[in-house]
Amino acid sequence: MRPAAQRQWRVGRPGTGGFTLMEVLVAVGLLAMLSALMYQGLVLSFRARERIARVEEINHGARMALRRIVGDLSMAFVSNHMNREEPATTTLFVGQSDSLTFSYLGHERRRRGAREGDQGVVEYRLGRDGGGLTIERREKPLLDTDPEKGGTVETLVTGVQEFRVRYWDAKAEDWKDEWKVRMEDALKAGKAGDAGKYAPVLTPTGSALQKASQQKMLEEYRLPERVYLRLVLVDDEGNRFPFETEARVHLVFPLAY
Repeated sequence: MRPAAQRQWRVGRPGTGGFTLMEVLVAVGLLAMLSALMYQGLVLSFRARERIARVEEINHGARMALRRIVGDLSMAFVSNHMNREEPATTTLFVGQSDSLTFSYLGHERRRRGAREGDQGVVEYRLGRDGGGLTIERREKPLLDTDPEKGGTVETLVTGVQEFRVRYWDAKAEDWKDEWKVRMEDALKAGKAGDAGKYAPVLTPTGSALQKASQQKMLEEYRLPERVYLRLVLVDDEGNRFPFETEARVHLVFPLAY
């Protein structure tokens, strides 16, 4: 059996086990460097993921808003069947460069027993949410004498920088910044029994010449065949996201009912 002193000398001999202080410091330095690189990579990955999510959210919001506007515009209409004793049946299409108000056939009744039909008035306009712009949709389920007031307002999309609307004039073959059709004006322009001028209400028993004259005058109250929509959204970093589309109006001429 070896002496205890010899065993202690073997245990304390260099190279038999453990790390020197320099080796520990080098290992700790390498570990810290690798951890910093991994952390930086994770941070960049999370930032990219958040940015992609924001872009997808902006794209989704813009597509849904434009799809809603296009769908409503496709069902826009005006009617020349107006009762002088009940002006609440008048219809309109008033378009500005940054807003729209029109009667349409796309209203959905959402309350059981509600005295509503498929006709209504819808408006798209710019609003404010805090310090930013939004697009608001106002819907009025019943036609009345004041279609530009009342109804339910909802916000379609936020972060709006620009909302522009233009209207295609098929006769002039050019785009216009405004388009105004109020069948109430047609009612005021006509005189009952004055066949030589313009009577706004078409009568089935009228002469063919009178009907042709009335139909020609009704062209003044036609709707645009196409509506151009441009929407520009902006994120928190100031990046702009432009979107453009066109809506086709199917019922261009006033309806005869």
